[in-house]
Amino acid sequence: MMGMIAQATAQSVDWLALGMGLAGGLALFLLGMGQITVSLKVVAGDRLRAVLARLSSNRIVGAITGSVTTAVIQSSSVTTVLTVGFVSASLLSVTQAASVIVGANLGTTVTAQIIALDVTEYALGLLAAGAALAAFAGRQRTTLAELGTATVGLGFVFLGLDVMGDAMEPLGRYQPFLDLLAENNSPLVGLLIGAVFTGLVQSSSATTGIVIVMGASGLLELETGIAIILGANIGTAITAVLAAIGKSRDAWRAALVHVLVNTVGAAAWIGFIGSLANLANWIGGDAGEGQATPQQFANAHTAFNVVNTVVFLALLGPLVAITNKLVPASVGTKPVGAARPAFLDQDALATPVIALEVTRRELLRVGLRVRSMLVGGVPAAMAGTRRELSDIEQRDDEVDALHSEVVAYLRDLSRRQLSKAQCSEMLRLLRVNNELEQMADVIVTGVVAPGLRRIDEVVTVSPATSSRMVDLQHVVLGTLDDALEALGTGDPDAAVRAAESKADFYDLELMATEHLENRLTAPDPARIAAYSIEVGMVDGLRRARQSCRRIASAARVEQPEATT
Repeated sequence: MMGMIAQATAQSVDWLALGMGLAGGLALFLLGMGQITVSLKVVAGDRLRAVLARLSSNRIVGAITGSVTTAVIQSSSVTTVLTVGFVSASLLSVTQAASVIVGANLGTTVTAQIIALDVTEYALGLLAAGAALAAFAGRQRTTLAELGTATVGLGFVFLGLDVMGDAMEPLGRYQPFLDLLAENNSPLVGLLIGAVFTGLVQSSSATTGIVIVMGASGLLELETGIAIILGANIGTAITAVLAAIGKSRDAWRAALVHVLVNTVGAAAWIGFIGSLANLANWIGGDAGEGQATPQQFANAHTAFNVVNTVVFLALLGPLVAITNKLVPASVGTKPVGAARPAFLDQDALATPVIALEVTRRELLRVGLRVRSMLVGGVPAAMAGTRRELSDIEQRDDEVDALHSEVVAYLRDLSRRQLSKAQCSEMLRLLRVNNELEQMADVIVTGVVAPGLRRIDEVVTVSPATSSRMVDLQHVVLGTLDDALEALGTGDPDAAVRAAESKADFYDLELMATEHLENRLTAPDPARIAAYSIEVGMVDGLRRARQSCRRIASAARVEQPEATT
C-alpha cells in the first residue's frame, strides 16, 4: 500500500520517510486499539459489572472471566484497571481479583493471533463496513453503533500494521541495520526493549504488532522477537500501579498481583526462549515459509501465556499471601471526614461502569448517614437535649455536602461516552441522591424542629406518646433498610417491601393520631402546644417514609410510578 514510503539502496535509507511511516503506522494502530477498547467496553460494561460482582472464590471461573473480558475488549490493561477499581470499591476480594488478573494475560493471546493474520489487505474494507454500521445506527449510542466504531478501529489496526510494514521494508536491504541486529540479539536486550517501549506506549499489543511486522519483513529472528514480547508483559505492569494510586490497601495488593505475575512470569522464560521458539516452530511451521513467521510469534505468545496462567492459578494462594505481606496496612487511602466522599474516584470516570458503581457505594454511605439521623433524631426530639438535636442538624449539613459532591461527580460522568443503559442508571442514581438529601431535610424539619419547640416551650412527651412515635420510627427504619437494599443489590423484592410498608405505617399513624386527639381532653394548659408538636412529629415521620419509598422506586431498574 505504501511501498514508496521509504526507499533504500544497499547503503542508504530515507530515515525521515521511514520515521514518519513508523510513527504514523503506530498512531493508526493505537488509535484503532483505543476505538475497539472504548466501544466494546461500552457494549460489555454492564455485563462485565454483573459478572465480576457475582464472582465466587473459584479461581478457574475468575481466570475464564479475565481472559474472556480481555479477548472482548482487546486490552488486558483495561481489564486490570477495571479489576483494581472493583477491588477499591470492595466489590471483589484480592483473591477474586488475582484470578481475573491472571486470566487477563491469556486473553491477550487473541489479540496477537488476530494481528498475525495476513488480513491487512482488508483494512480499507473494514473501515468502510464499520463506518457504514455507525452511520446506519445514527447518533444514538446503541450496540450497533459501538460495534461499527469497533470495526473501524479494527480497520485502523490493520492499516497501521500495513503502513509500518511498508515503512520498514527497506531496512531488510540495509546491511548496517542487519549487522546491528545480529550483534545485539541478547534475550536480555530484547526483554529491556520490550518493557521500555510498552511502558511508553501503554500497549503490549502495539509492541507485539511491531514484532510481528518486523518478523514478516525478515528483520527479527524468532528468539529475539519472543524476548521483546516477554518484555512487553513486564511493561504493562506500570498500568496496574498507576490504577492503584490513591486507592485502598486491597487495590494496591491487586495491582501488585499483576506486577508479580507479569514480571516473574516473563523473567522465568528467559532461559527457555529457545525451547519456546522450537515449540512455536513445531506449531506454526518452518520460519522460512514466508508468512508463517508472524504466526510463530503469535503461537509463542500464546504458549507462554497458557503455561503462566496454569502455573499462577495453581500458586494463587501463596501469591496473594505474598502481596498481603508486601503491602502493609498503612498503604492506601486515609480515612475521610463525614462530609467528604469516600468512594468517588476521579480516575474511575474514565471507566463508566466503575464510576457508576462507586457512586452507588457513596450513596449507600449517605443512606447510612441519613439512617443515623433517624435513629438518633426521634428519641432526641421526644426527650433529648438541644445539643443532641444540634448533632442531628450537623449530620444534615454533612449530607448536603455529600449531595453536592455526588451531583458534581455525576455531572462529570455525563460528559463521558455512556451507553443508553448507563445513562439511565446515572439518572436513577441522581434521583436517589436527591431523595436522600430531601429525606435528611425532612428529618430536620419534621423531627428535629418539633423537638426544639418541645425544649423552648417546656413540653413533656408522655411515655405512651413516645411509644407510639417509636413504633412509627421502626416502620420508617425498616422501609429505609429495604430501600438501601434495593439500591445496593437491585433486588426488586426489597423495593416491593418498601412500597408495602405504607399499610403498616398508615395503621400506626391512625392509632397515634387518635391517641393524641384523645389526650387533648386532658385538663392541662400545655396540651394544645404538646399536641401541635407531637402531630408535627407524626407528619415528619410520614414524610420520611414517603422519601424511603421514592428512594426504593428510584433504585429499581424498572421504575413504577411512585405513590405514597
